[in-house]
Amino acid sequence: MIAFANLSIILVILLSLFQFFIPVFFLKRKNLFLTDLVPFIALLSFFLLSVSFFILILSYINSDFSLFNVWANSHTSKPLIYKISGAWGNHEGSMLLWCWVMSLYGFLVSLNIQKISYDFKIRILMFQGILCFGFVSFLFFGSNPFLRLDPAPIEGVGLNPLLQDPGLALHPPFLYLGYVGLSIVWSFALAGLFNKEIDKKWAKSTRPWVLISWIFLTVGITLGSYWAYYELGWGGFWFWDPVENASLIPWIITTALLHSILVMEKRGSLANWCILLSIIGFAMSMVGTFIVRSGLITSVHAFATDPNRGIFILTLISIYIIVSLSIFALKPIPSKGILKYRFFSKDFFLILNNLLLMTAALTIFVGTVYPMVLEIFSGERISVGTPFYTITVIPIIFLFSIFAPIAIFLPWGNLEIKDSYKKYIFAYLLAVCFSWIGFIYLNVNSFMSLAGMFISFWIIFLSIYSYFSKSSYLSTKSSLLGHIGLGLFIMGASISISSQEDFEDSIKIDSSINIAGYDIKFKGVKDESGPNYISSKGIFLINNGSISSTLYPEKRFYTVERSVTTEAAIMTNYLSHIYIVLGEKVGDKEWIVRVWYKPFISLIWIGSLITALGGLFSLFNRKKLSKKIVSSIVLIIITFILPLTISAETLEINRYDSSIEKRIHSINQNIRCMVCESQTIDDSNSPLAKDLRSIVREKVLRGDTNDQI
Repeated sequence: MIAFANLSIILVILLSLFQFFIPVFFLKRKNLFLTDLVPFIALLSFFLLSVSFFILILSYINSDFSLFNVWANSHTSKPLIYKISGAWGNHEGSMLLWCWVMSLYGFLVSLNIQKISYDFKIRILMFQGILCFGFVSFLFFGSNPFLRLDPAPIEGVGLNPLLQDPGLALHPPFLYLGYVGLSIVWSFALAGLFNKEIDKKWAKSTRPWVLISWIFLTVGITLGSYWAYYELGWGGFWFWDPVENASLIPWIITTALLHSILVMEKRGSLANWCILLSIIGFAMSMVGTFIVRSGLITSVHAFATDPNRGIFILTLISIYIIVSLSIFALKPIPSKGILKYRFFSKDFFLILNNLLLMTAALTIFVGTVYPMVLEIFSGERISVGTPFYTITVIPIIFLFSIFAPIAIFLPWGNLEIKDSYKKYIFAYLLAVCFSWIGFIYLNVNSFMSLAGMFISFWIIFLSIYSYFSKSSYLSTKSSLLGHIGLGLFIMGASISISSQEDFEDSIKIDSSINIAGYDIKFKGVKDESGPNYISSKGIFLINNGSISSTLYPEKRFYTVERSVTTEAAIMTNYLSHIYIVLGEKVGDKEWIVRVWYKPFISLIWIGSLITALGGLFSLFNRKKLSKKIVSSIVLIIITFILPLTISAETLEINRYDSSIEKRIHSINQNIRCMVCESQTIDDSNSPLAKDLRSIVREKVLRGDTNDQI
């Protein structure tokens, strides 16, 4: 099977070249025999990558340690769900997932569900083909997940314990469906430029793909945020980590593109701006890939630290960005004259929101990249964290949030508006009233949080009023849900940050603390065994007079990976959380404990998912699922369950024995991790230490001496 997986990847590299060059040479010549092959090539590429991806997942399920990738990221004691998610919980597997998703979008376009013109479809697949060629080539030559060990080691190294979580099993696929979904938007943009078909019809056919990418990005970021909240044990939902920012920037640009493409679809303007955003959106997705895999940063999200891979990706990204921007510069869309917008028009406020969103994206990009650039050129290491983004990005988002509900309430273009401002007074008064009630009763103690509460109520009330207005330009259900979700998110973030209470200190067994009216009694710690870890589980009795509950925060020791993780325990009371983390033991009957009370914090993730639901309503509000869509979904499922039994060739490597394992272990204990405090690479669970352990193993098997290593 492994040989067939490698062969499939090689075939996709060759097929993607045909997918690109056939339209280049034969589309204008109207050679239908050859150009008709392009959709079939896209379908075949998707099928072959699906087979490869399925083989990798099957290898993880079967604990096939003859695969270097499986050996380095799995273990027989891992639960099944983490064996499966381990297939994309590493650099090589995640790149295969990236390529598979890219081929999936090409496959969906080849079905031509939208009934777009023949030439336009072929051009889209042409550009999608050259993208597949670059990334699948990088997969095979720089990040091949199907390298073999012969004979196979008896046991695997294991997966980073932080990634052994249901949230991380779902987060990467959703995020990639959004990230890579922007590739098809990029292809739509360049195909439109080549065919000179950038008009309202182009906007209408491109908008569903922008929506799909935006929905998946929203859900993926939400899942990642919630995972970080309950798994990392630091009590926050967003840390402005460079990798978090790398996913947020494309989301912001895609949000701007959605607003722009709506203007273009209705009014025919902003064509050049839509093309530029389509190119920049996917460019930022590729830059995010470079940040995660270049080795420039160390993060729980980062997958690789190999500089050669980083150079390969950077070169690839540079070529795609420069070429696409050059095409945009050489084939500009003729302007149809300057359209004039009234101040109180939907067009004006959507354009204003666009500018605010792009300013926010640029600010985040500078804050993310500047420390890396500074370190490369000067060697100086600085940290750009929450304070920078609080004083730069948050005010911009606040302005955007104020203008967003106004836009949905207004008409398009130059329609006459009489006393429109009076319609906002009622919503404004409600927002002010509810904000002061929250300020008084929820112990909101900062101006930013008070402003956030006002903005959230402003968005919610104005969106509801706009939806139920009897005007001919009333907002849609999708717009209502999208903006209410944004309002709930801002409300949850503002209240939880400002009004939270916390306790951090040592606490003795059978003693109690009181926080936010909750009596929390520490009953001790018991030891348990999990499927692949040993757990010290704290017992905390929670009581506030009306409810009683027991929470069990844990410290888990993973025996294979030899690392400790913290598992927070969370009790939800309506929309608020009691959040407990068990720290270190400091005496016979005393432990360090941290407790938070986080009011209304659930609104952050509820609001985000409601926003994504609004996108779904927008996607399907005019169309029903056709038979083609259903059949394509069935075909995708079939490709995953297709049984494959093909023998594999292997690469010869020195024979495994216990003495080699002892030597590797000894060497690892004498190399200090460069990113962890007082830990060797044998003890550390950082991505860098994991990569270094693999390098040590390769060098031992190759015959290098200890001094050489």
